[in-house]
Amino acid sequence: MKHNQKAHAQMMANTGVSNVKGKCPEATQDVAENTKNRDWTIDNFGYGPMNPDVPNDSFWQEKADIFHTDIDEAMSARCGNCAAFDQSCSMIDCIAKGINESDSIANPMQVIQHGNLGYCQLFKFKCAGDRACDAWVHGGPIKGDKMKKMDMDLAEQEEDDMRDVIKQLHGASDKHKNQAVRLEAILD
Repeated sequence: MKHNQKAHAQMMANTGVSNVKGKCPEATQDVAENTKNRDWTIDNFGYGPMNPDVPNDSFWQEKADIFHTDIDEAMSARCGNCAAFDQSCSMIDCIAKGINESDSIANPMQVIQHGNLGYCQLFKFKCAGDRACDAWVHGGPIKGDKMKKMDMDLAEQEEDDMRDVIKQLHGASDKHKNQAVRLEAILD
């Protein structure tokens, strides 16, 4: 690692856990600051892949080589289970506040949930839980009750949606009624 990269990494690591009581970390409110810190982490600690839903063997092989393991194990070390991945209630509120600009139509909690967002306490940026970096630490995430409740609410919403579909199927043809019965059995 180059001297200036090492100094920057030490500076970022020595800032400590962001104190969110009353004030949100700058990167949760300022897209330019967040992007600067994220890009630095991409360049210096291999944050990625860009799209975790697309197979990327070369990215995961690099992670496997760093940790002297295989790709499957490397792929299990994600930001979402890193000890520096902060999804505490106060941090989720900060991230939501940064997403919900006054004229935005975005639902910040949906963005947070679908992106599995948290805040990286090591590198000071909003982080997607399905990504990874070279500084992964076992034992995470930092997770508060709000994120647990959002997970339960989503599961309940999905179940409610499924029950609505079943109800509609019961009102349809015999073929669809049979599908409704099968779906109810799976759901229960």
